[in-house]
Amino acid sequence: MTMPPLISPTRRRAGALLVACALAPAAALPGTAQALPTLHHGDRGRSVQRLQHGLHIGADGVFGRGTVRAVKRFQRRHGLREDGVVGAATWRMIRRSIHRTHRIARAASAPRVTGRGSSVRLLQRRLGVSADGVFGPGTARAVKRFQRRRGLTADGVVGPATWSALGLGGGHPVLKRAHLRRGAGGGGLPGAISRAISAANRIAGLPYRFGGGHRSFSDSGYDCSGSVSYVLHGAGRLGSPLDSSQLMSYGAAGRGRWITIYANPGHAYMVIRGRRYDTTGRAQTGSRWQQVERSSAGYVVRHPPGL
Repeated sequence: MTMPPLISPTRRRAGALLVACALAPAAALPGTAQALPTLHHGDRGRSVQRLQHGLHIGADGVFGRGTVRAVKRFQRRHGLREDGVVGAATWRMIRRSIHRTHRIARAASAPRVTGRGSSVRLLQRRLGVSADGVFGPGTARAVKRFQRRRGLTADGVVGPATWSALGLGGGHPVLKRAHLRRGAGGGGLPGAISRAISAANRIAGLPYRFGGGHRSFSDSGYDCSGSVSYVLHGAGRLGSPLDSSQLMSYGAAGRGRWITIYANPGHAYMVIRGRRYDTTGRAQTGSRWQQVERSSAGYVVRHPPGL
């Protein structure tokens, strides 16, 4: 009778281990498509550490009573069966929680970027330009001039380096030129703003004449308040011309979204979409449209309601 070959106990154990390894599924990291082992109280190892990292508790690799309590709290918060056992459903919810946490962290670390609001007004006051809270083309030019003077990259973007050069600390958003949203009017503007700009362009090059534009909106020359009145009339927001003192109480208080009027007893000008419209300087530029902003100190600030 032929006897089967003798196999040593050591070789027999090694073979059993090879079979076991071939049959056991590989554990996967949370967030992968592969199955993870079901974990119970008393388990140990890397899978337990992964679980503990996902629960944001100390990762000692031991599924002790503290880990059981953390698992139950997690299961309770997410509407799972509160049994302290980490099966497929609990692993799946932990993966989702990790992904959500990462998204929130990325969003929180990303700098806020804006082109409007109180930070823009703070910037404009530091630059000495009209502080209407809108990062328009005039503000962008002023920023670039400042950046060139300070040896910074003149990109017109106000980031940490530019804020620091302005003498202001951290915590401020990144500021960029505001892009206009599409509105009811052509070219992405509300109709009233398109009409205001068209009116401003019609008289931009006409001569300055004291009292011009006050007897009638139609004239051969305009003074400061006559110019502002003409534009407001073109926008459909003024029925008869006003002088600069009357413009001090026109419309609503404060800066407007699109149009802001600056008036005192001796002078008036306006800012439309971030660009100054002003008779001062017209003799040098040939236009009421001005490239350079000016200080608004000593002026009452008003705007057409809704604009």
